Amino acid sequence: MDAQRAKARPGALRLLAALLLAAPLLWTSCGRPSARVPAARRVEPRVRAVLEAHVAAARAGSVPLLLVADAATSAPAKGPPGATPPPEAVVSSGVPFAPGALRDVRLLRLRDGRGAPVPLRAKPLAVWPLDGSIRSALVAFRAALAPGERAIYTLEHGAPPRPAKGAPPGEPPAGAPRRRAKASSPGQRADAPGIEGAVLDESLLPDPDGPIAAVLPPSWYAASQVCGPQLPAIDDRRFPGFESGIEGALARMTPAYDAYGVSCAGAHRTYYDGPHALYQRFLRNGDAARYRRARAEAVWYRQHELRFSPDRRLAVHVCEKEDWTPAAPLSWQVLRRMLGQGMLDDYLLTGDPAAKEAVLAMGEALRLNLPALTGGKEDVLRATERNMAWAMMTLSSYYALDPRPELLAALRGLADRTVAWQRQGASGAFEHDIHRADPSECERGPRGGSPFMTALLVDALMDYRALTGDPRVRDVVARAAGWLAERAITSDRRALRYLWGCETDAYDDSGTADLNLLIVPVFGAAYALTGDPRWIDVGDALADVGVKEMWVKQPKHWNQAMRAFGRYLGYRAALAGPVAEGRLSAGR
Repeated sequence: MDAQRAKARPGALRLLAALLLAAPLLWTSCGRPSARVPAARRVEPRVRAVLEAHVAAARAGSVPLLLVADAATSAPAKGPPGATPPPEAVVSSGVPFAPGALRDVRLLRLRDGRGAPVPLRAKPLAVWPLDGSIRSALVAFRAALAPGERAIYTLEHGAPPRPAKGAPPGEPPAGAPRRRAKASSPGQRADAPGIEGAVLDESLLPDPDGPIAAVLPPSWYAASQVCGPQLPAIDDRRFPGFESGIEGALARMTPAYDAYGVSCAGAHRTYYDGPHALYQRFLRNGDAARYRRARAEAVWYRQHELRFSPDRRLAVHVCEKEDWTPAAPLSWQVLRRMLGQGMLDDYLLTGDPAAKEAVLAMGEALRLNLPALTGGKEDVLRATERNMAWAMMTLSSYYALDPRPELLAALRGLADRTVAWQRQGASGAFEHDIHRADPSECERGPRGGSPFMTALLVDALMDYRALTGDPRVRDVVARAAGWLAERAITSDRRALRYLWGCETDAYDDSGTADLNLLIVPVFGAAYALTGDPRWIDVGDALADVGVKEMWVKQPKHWNQAMRAFGRYLGYRAALAGPVAEGRLSAGR
């Protein structure tokens, strides 16, 4: 059975304070900016000053950028006035943007804590395929910080400064230095509008593991939709038990999360996409320590769990047979270990070319494998919802970085098969032989479905919709949510059946309520697509039980909860006014 039927002990409430950047920046889909943080979760005084500085820096067309120097850096400690200053280091970061927010990286400008302009280089990492606007940009600059020191810079992303009144065309703004940055490489341009605009440098290389990390407020990450809908952890007043429980479990996990290795049969650390789960944790908190942890997991995955072809055009998980070629269908176990979402996160937030290489190579392996997966004696992708889900996630990640027509065609082909699959039955489930999927879990089940695997497929569909705008996704998700709420729920209405449609086991118990946290994003997605708030009522009721029964004592189960529930919170964050307040009160 995929989930262990045990209760998670409530973790000690931890102050989510150190380096939290969840200043109440104006963001309409995160609720009202006047929302108050409960007293139990207010930050300690020494950190409050940092947050207040973020508030002061957060003006229209700009976002605060927090620089944090590693405590272990070899740079000399900051001494008294007149002492030798710490040496400069290259700082780089992937800065995400919401659709339509930025179309030219040369509009980016950077200022240090004193407001002085800082020379900035930038290049686009990816665009939103629907409108061609920039999804993420790599920015790089130099800064000098002593070990453990922090600084707040301001990244401006609005229109360039206007020239002085009466100045001839091309003249810098009044008071600005009358010189322009010079190109230093063939791929670099120096025609940025305005003296402080970023220099477009297509040859720019990132330094994601340098001695200084640069992070943005979690409200910015949430608004950018870079990893789907999110709600900053510090703003989660409805489910504080999730925040304390998920953090406490990671800190107390025994054996430790990173003590697990690669396993092709048993428990392993990247099940349910560990890099993606850890990046979601970072994005919801916005601090350098969580960034470093997510980054380390992404690098570990590439180093230990991917096998590339000699020309590095294709990559599969190391659990696949050594002699595999695209002519043979990838195994079910391998499909769920090819982590497109996590590698995409790593690239969009760091610009690391190794992450992009992994996304493209896994995607190309899957694209070439589609005929074998779908055209043999069995449609492997429709054998269980999870197979289609991981395949769609991988291809969506590929298309996000390489939006070519042939990739869009392959992705739409998966969507076509998914829509047809659901329509073949009347339940709203993606019906299949659940005995075939796992005989040990159901002795007879020719027409059934898996709620938790369906949740993974809905997650993939929402990624696909964000890239393509396919209107069919709305009906597919709404029908799946209706099936879950009306037919797949247990009779005590505390959980979703582990399997639905098994003739030899009704699974009508709530012993797997920990899976609720993985499944409730389906109701959040249904609300986001239809605007019907009843889906949040259903989701909240199941989430309350899921938080109470949370089982997160191993990487597999921790990833399962973390990768999903943040998205549910992001979906429900769009609730406005009295509707949101009523649900907030009901949860207290």
